[in-house]
Amino acid sequence: MGSVTFPFKGVYFLLTHPKQLWLKTLSPILLTLVFSIFSIGVSIKFLLPRQVEKLLEWNWPHWMSWFVSIISTIVEGAILNLIFFAILVPIFQDAVFDATLRARGLGKIFDEEEERDIPKLVLCWRNLRSSILVTWCLITVKILLMILTAPLQLVPLVGTILACSINGWPTAWSQRLHYDIELRGFKVSESYRRAREHAWNYIGFGSFAFALELIPIFNVFFVWSNIVSAALWIADEYQKETGVIAKEIATTKTTVSYGAVQAPSTSSSEDDEHTPLLST
Repeated sequence: MGSVTFPFKGVYFLLTHPKQLWLKTLSPILLTLVFSIFSIGVSIKFLLPRQVEKLLEWNWPHWMSWFVSIISTIVEGAILNLIFFAILVPIFQDAVFDATLRARGLGKIFDEEEERDIPKLVLCWRNLRSSILVTWCLITVKILLMILTAPLQLVPLVGTILACSINGWPTAWSQRLHYDIELRGFKVSESYRRAREHAWNYIGFGSFAFALELIPIFNVFFVWSNIVSAALWIADEYQKETGVIAKEIATTKTTVSYGAVQAPSTSSSEDDEHTPLLST
């Protein structure tokens, strides 16, 4: 469950790499900031008063009417932002993700992609499927889950934790599709199978990433830091996998080398001079 730390590592990494990442995130952050202010203003102006009035008509206590209405308004604003993000994020997401991998020193991932023997038409079709999957299917699922889990937000702390956990898995999978399909050459079904096999890691990462995206105003920044976080998570996995492979190769070479060494001969001093272990 080490994946839970990466949403916070992404925030730090984005803030400390202005040259590599800020220019790629500045335009989308400004656009999302403008829309977030607009959506919050609309929610407070029109939705909040009507919800309070409706709850008061149903004889709810005054304090509870305001509390429930404020929580509902926050969730409604987050849903509006998520719909906007569904349109905007895919346009910039891949560029931010790839820039993070390069800033992490893993440009060789893109060299491996070019060397992979996959027909361009097949790769184009997979990219199209992943784009449709991210833009429509997963975003639709996330919106439905947000609506269905919205009542849980009324239960302080415990309800919020449960709601974030439920939304965590699709959030994490949507962040990894670009790498799985376009950079690693997976099929969508293979990416899904991997996500299912590592469900708890996905839930751990996605639940914290989703929680950050629920924070009003600041979610404008966290949406993009979560992309950076996903890239850091994958970079960490990649380095561990390649490190294990390199270690196995080195161990194999060492074993073969020792197996080739023969015991020194004691038949004559002339033979000893030609013995591999004694020669200089």
